[in-house]
Amino acid sequence: MLPSFSARAVDTHATCKDGCPNPMNLIERYIFRRAARLTLVTLAATTLVVLITQVLIYVNVLTDSGQAITTFLKLALTLVPAMMVVVTPFALLIGASQTLSQMNADSELAVIEGAGGSQKITAKPILILGIVLTLLTLVTALFVEPWSNRQLRTIISEAGADLVRLAVQSGSFKRLDEGLYIQIAEQQPGGGFGGIFIADMRDDKTELIYYARRGVILPQGERDLLVMSEGEIQRRAVATGEISIIQFASYAIDFSQFSPAGKTTAFMPKERSTAFLLNPDANDFFAKVRPDILRSELNRRFSEWLFPVAFGLIAVYFAGGARSNRQERLWSLTVAALVALGIRGAGFFFMNASGISRTMTMLTYALPLMTIAVFAGLLISGRQLRIPGWLDNWGSAFLAWVERQRIALQLRLAGHRAGGGA
Repeated sequence: MLPSFSARAVDTHATCKDGCPNPMNLIERYIFRRAARLTLVTLAATTLVVLITQVLIYVNVLTDSGQAITTFLKLALTLVPAMMVVVTPFALLIGASQTLSQMNADSELAVIEGAGGSQKITAKPILILGIVLTLLTLVTALFVEPWSNRQLRTIISEAGADLVRLAVQSGSFKRLDEGLYIQIAEQQPGGGFGGIFIADMRDDKTELIYYARRGVILPQGERDLLVMSEGEIQRRAVATGEISIIQFASYAIDFSQFSPAGKTTAFMPKERSTAFLLNPDANDFFAKVRPDILRSELNRRFSEWLFPVAFGLIAVYFAGGARSNRQERLWSLTVAALVALGIRGAGFFFMNASGISRTMTMLTYALPLMTIAVFAGLLISGRQLRIPGWLDNWGSAFLAWVERQRIALQLRLAGHRAGGGA
């Protein structure tokens, strides 16, 4: 039985005159809808999986600070843009490959080629989908992702401040972050506190210990300050072991210093707007200390958007042609996945090193552009990758061996269960 779209196309071609839709346009829309549906489902699923792993990093901070479920949801939403930028090319690769593979299994690709259709018919809708995702990735990387990263910083900072407040109010010993601890001996009448102890060992070079007899929380604008009285600060250099002690009558600490979001109050490059990265402030912490990180982040934002189109062309090249050999098609899809992973891994390497090397900067942009050019040229020329016969035979034998081992394992397990039951 022929696929539904082919029967419709043949009928349209036989009966319609001028003004009727081109049957090939119907096929292209059919492929676009199927590929878009599978790509979006894959994008949602992969984003959710990666999102869960990222949210777990902040679970302890949010739960210990007593945050509401709405805070969890806000935090999850701020992580989505960064996750989407990374997984969108792979979602398109999976969605397009799966669509074309299913069409091949249903003989739809064979019908298209038998009717005189070229591979352009399958490539065009995938390419259009890739362009749409590319533009979406560009907007997300340049504008949405930096904004969401700043919102994430705010949420984590507020949670860290709430955790400090909770430790102060409960009079208990609390671990705020890796290497950061606070303890309050007692809560005094009038809202003050006695016996304040804070140990900050997050810095690899310097360890700080704060001790004060008394303290109180005072709001100052949008910030909350812990004002300590009659205490001292012990500063120890990790490398030399040298200790310096500073006594104070009054000392104030901003709660944001104890946020697990970071050791420095400076905005990270990923939190900066694209306009700032193009023209950074000379007084910015990273502009003075690590300008290479700013350049790497800028190169990442202007190169990430090219990968969806590149991966769409890879999917069309390896999965677009009609093939009757199931094993050969399996190997082609495997090669496509390996090629995509290799390109993406090289892209991450070039982007991270682009801030310190002009060569790496050029490779950051050249890699996706060359991928697009190479696979577009292969598609235009009509050259297809064919798996060598010996590799096809070896793969078939290997899969058959795996199947035999699976059946043997099932029989052994069934025998053990039968013996145990007896």
